[in-house]
Amino acid sequence: MKRILVVAAIGALAAGAMVGGTTIAFAQADVIKQRQDNRKAAGAAMRAIKGVIDAKGDTKGAVEQAAKLKELELAFVKLFPAGSDKGETKALPAIWTNWAGFEAASKASMAAYDKLAVAAGSGDMAALTAAFGDTGKTCGACHDKFRAKAN
Repeated sequence: MKRILVVAAIGALAAGAMVGGTTIAFAQADVIKQRQDNRKAAGAAMRAIKGVIDAKGDTKGAVEQAAKLKELELAFVKLFPAGSDKGETKALPAIWTNWAGFEAASKASMAAYDKLAVAAGSGDMAALTAAFGDTGKTCGACHDKFRAKAN
């Protein structure tokens, strides 16, 4: 009877390990998808702001988009757990080997989004245009260090 219980316990542990390994793989795929969705939403917000600039519209329409960019960035930096560098991702290993640099790039982006929101709220199209350009440079600087180039 003890032998049957030991064999059953070992079997249960082995099955749990297999399921656990699968869960980790699914979790990594999910976090990669979350990162991709986050960046798609950030791109949409940037295009919306560019639309305001191109239309020479009311700059205050860009305030909400700038706030959305900051909200997305706050979530984005949390989407890089250890081991999530495998799979369909353009995230470079530098994210995990230079985590402090990655966090600094994220903070620089958040500061740019704050300036973008202030410029948008000011009603000054020239200020919004300049802040938008600076924001784009901040995004690009992060991409240069931490994102693989598109083929």
